[in-house]
Amino acid sequence: MRRTAAPDPGEGRVKDPEDLFAGHFDDALTPAERRELTAWLQAHPDHLRRFVEASLFEESIRTVVRSRRQRDAVQAFEAEAGDVGEGRWSRPMRKPPGIPAGPTSTRPRWSLAGVVALAALAVAVASTWWAFRPRPSAPAPVPGAVSWAEVVRTRSTQVASAMPPLQAGRPVPSPRIVLLTGALELGLGNGVSIVFEGPGDLELVTPLRVLLRSGQAVVRVPPEAVGFQLETPTAQVVDLGTEFGVKCGPGGVSEVLVFDGRVLASAQAGGGDFPRQMAAGTAVRFAPDPPGPVPIAYRPERFVRHLTADAPVEIDEAGSPLFNPTLHERIVVPRPVRPPVVDGDLSDWDGTHGFRSERNGAAGEYVEGWMRHDAEHLYIGAHVGDPAPLRNVVDPATDSELGWRGGGLQVRIATDPTMGWPAEGNSAAYYRMRRLATDEAQVAKATSPRLVHLTLWHHAPSAQACLHLAFGMDLHGGRVNPSGYRAAYRMDPDGRGYTLEYAIPWRLLDAPRAPRSGESLAVSWTTHWSDDGGRLWRGQWVELRNAAEPLRIHTWERAATWGRAEFR
Repeated sequence: MRRTAAPDPGEGRVKDPEDLFAGHFDDALTPAERRELTAWLQAHPDHLRRFVEASLFEESIRTVVRSRRQRDAVQAFEAEAGDVGEGRWSRPMRKPPGIPAGPTSTRPRWSLAGVVALAALAVAVASTWWAFRPRPSAPAPVPGAVSWAEVVRTRSTQVASAMPPLQAGRPVPSPRIVLLTGALELGLGNGVSIVFEGPGDLELVTPLRVLLRSGQAVVRVPPEAVGFQLETPTAQVVDLGTEFGVKCGPGGVSEVLVFDGRVLASAQAGGGDFPRQMAAGTAVRFAPDPPGPVPIAYRPERFVRHLTADAPVEIDEAGSPLFNPTLHERIVVPRPVRPPVVDGDLSDWDGTHGFRSERNGAAGEYVEGWMRHDAEHLYIGAHVGDPAPLRNVVDPATDSELGWRGGGLQVRIATDPTMGWPAEGNSAAYYRMRRLATDEAQVAKATSPRLVHLTLWHHAPSAQACLHLAFGMDLHGGRVNPSGYRAAYRMDPDGRGYTLEYAIPWRLLDAPRAPRSGESLAVSWTTHWSDDGGRLWRGQWVELRNAAEPLRIHTWERAATWGRAEFR
């Protein structure tokens, strides 16, 4: 954008604001023109919106040139540093020469100069001060709290142990929120509302900028906060006065849905693409390679857009911890006289060689489990006590990696009998949390496709018995509802539980062969419960766990925590 003709300073209004925009971008405005632009921006919220759009367009042009020069430097750096994606953790990241660090390396820099900056931000600053102005009766502030952000309400939330608790009506206790379960609603002083759904990691940077590293967020932006920006590892979304949702999933893959109004969406890390304007009713996906955007189906039901004021199903930390005591370390897996009929009725399983665990402090929540095998299949049968059974609404077509969140069962198994027990392999998070380096042998064990994670759930809207498979402790190669498995669910007559039954071919589990009598495989079960709506996770119970391993290690991050399946 380049300036063509300056407006007459003697006139009392701006005939062509774009001329003033161009002068601002070229740093060529006179003092009179700066005052004229300031007055025009203050006149109406739509004027600021137009300025934001023009600024982003101008910056995108410059970014294209800049990013193409930087791309060669980034590629050279990555070749020297090695792949630091999922499953490659032996070398620490450092900033490549000449490239700004962090997720803001391609963030548009469209701030106003001098008086113009004060004018554009005046409404936001005033609303922030008004919302969180000092009050004589207010409680003492929490050290490290975000004064301009408040917890509006929570629902079945659990945060990382290192975080202060979240309390409705109080300032957010920390800029970075690591949400393990449930959802919460945040209100910013400038009127922006964020519904953050876990598990996920969100950071409040400024009243106009948020980083979403994982999880889902729905953002509603009033006119006075136009220009609000949400970033993920692969995408950047700038609001133009609207409501939109963003999901950041495995590998940083991001999906953007616009419920109302418009946004500008672009790939993060400077792929050279221009920002794309998205209207209500549209959705796109951004991935590291290709950077996107790729149009996807608009499915607004995938997001929690409003948290009800109804009393939530609260999580009793003592009754439903993330790390429950181990009651069963091993399970016997016999060969049946004849293959079970997969119909949701376990009467032909004879009821032997199983286990039962009741979730402490949670009335009516328990799991009874059995496993069987033959040369072709692994059979899994379970009876689950659940006050809200078979209500899972997590769609296998769009969010299959989160199927457990709406209630169901996860089984982890090492399918190669030569791996021995305990199995070896740790996730990237395991090493990062302990500040440990890795070598090639450890990475090879961690990424082995013979470490398999199965998620089993019943999708209520379609009445479909679902199966999601992921491999290695890096959870690569995700597959959903692959051809060949059989499954059935059956509701209990009293509506307080359900039975599931699966027959899964060994070939789908990447097993080199079926296990033989006398061999053992590492295995673990995690049963999940959800809220009445079948979307918000509210607890789990882990069984078949190695009692020799420390309790406060997740089974998804260390294979050595898995229990033992003894085949007969």
